[in-house]
Amino acid sequence: MIKTRVVVEFSEKWLKAVFSTVQGNKSSIGKVILEPLSNVDFSSVSKVLSSVFKQIGKRKGLEVIVVLSRNKMTVRKIELPSRDSHEIEQMLGLHVIRQVPYAKEEIIWGYQNLGFDGISNSRILLGIAHRDILKNIFNAFLTLNILPDKMLLSSQGVIHYISEFLKDKSLLQSNCLVLDIDYNSSDLMLVNKHQLNSSVAISQGAEQLNTEEELLRFIAELKQALLASRNDLSQQKSPVILLTGVIEKNKNLKELLENELSLKAKIITFSDKENLALPSQELSFASVLGFAYQQKKEDISFILPEAQVKKEIKVKMQQLLIFGVCLTYIFTILGLIFFLRLHQLQSYRDRLMREVNRLKEKTGALMDIEQKITITKQYTDPKQSVLNYLHELTRICPDAITLSSFYWSTQKGLVIRGYADQMPDIFSFVSLLENSKVFKGMQARSTRRRKIKDKEIVEFEIGPK
Repeated sequence: MIKTRVVVEFSEKWLKAVFSTVQGNKSSIGKVILEPLSNVDFSSVSKVLSSVFKQIGKRKGLEVIVVLSRNKMTVRKIELPSRDSHEIEQMLGLHVIRQVPYAKEEIIWGYQNLGFDGISNSRILLGIAHRDILKNIFNAFLTLNILPDKMLLSSQGVIHYISEFLKDKSLLQSNCLVLDIDYNSSDLMLVNKHQLNSSVAISQGAEQLNTEEELLRFIAELKQALLASRNDLSQQKSPVILLTGVIEKNKNLKELLENELSLKAKIITFSDKENLALPSQELSFASVLGFAYQQKKEDISFILPEAQVKKEIKVKMQQLLIFGVCLTYIFTILGLIFFLRLHQLQSYRDRLMREVNRLKEKTGALMDIEQKITITKQYTDPKQSVLNYLHELTRICPDAITLSSFYWSTQKGLVIRGYADQMPDIFSFVSLLENSKVFKGMQARSTRRRKIKDKEIVEFEIGPK
């Protein structure tokens, strides 16, 4: 997957930006941008950022990295008696407030575990930034509706830069010094096993190294900073100091450092393998170029709580959007399947109806004959014929019974009405009907006494149960 990486660093006067195209582990620098800053409030920074992103244009897979200048940070190397990462973070929460004169709520910190010392302690490189610095940067990006993916320490970007352009990479394996000179400050770093071991900010930069007196003051500050690393450097037979940043302006600085510090100096310059020229020789672009080329998971990262919340909300929204799209896709597919099935059923029904109509046209005369046969069958079948019922009824009807009406249908069955002189005669008649094969299931539904010409009779109605 190809993505565009934008690396931005802010200083008091300048905004430095580099964008590169990243594919896998390979990066290719696309453009190096330098924009002046009138002041460092987030509204002014936001306007300059807007100009930078317009120059870059619309890109897919945008990754935004903010580089925090070393002169705005506090970096400490401490030792903690633990190897457990969770326990180390808890200890750092207590140690961090001892390193700076700020309340815990006013600072943001990150760290890198440099490894176990082999005895009992873990060596930790701790970076501390004031919350307001990060918040101003975050607000500047927020006005552009962009969230920085990472906020990283510039010193580690310089290490990545040297790792990219240094030919003899074995120098970074053992203890060596790196000096990055920017226009207003410098950063002296100790590197061991290709990782930052310590960092000291020096308040003097290229703008303060114009006279011999300023150079000597700069050398004095370097000597003071080197005291913290004297134990590590004493083990080296020929310590090396790698120089980056604004070196061309002070060509005699290399010789001065070798003479005054008894160190072998080597200048690391930006090669032209990308066919690009830096927009200025008066500033250091080492940190932004370093992060444009490579990053490591171990790099110290700073995260604002509000930025973390917004990032999590953005991720949740993306997940909800993907979930919604998937649901819409599933329901669309199910709807298509349903309507396709319904269409198939309707088409099948239409084909059947057309076939039925076609057969009706061919067999219409036969169907009429069948209907007539069905009607006449009930009259010709001996078991279903009314004549069969009448014959059987006249055969078993006793003389004591007088029939007045006889009703029969194939649906409702047989209903017999009549009268007799006595009630027992009616019951005898019902028994005869029960014993008959034709009239099984007959019973007396009702009886009623009535006089006819001074004679009392019993009327009855017999039907199926």
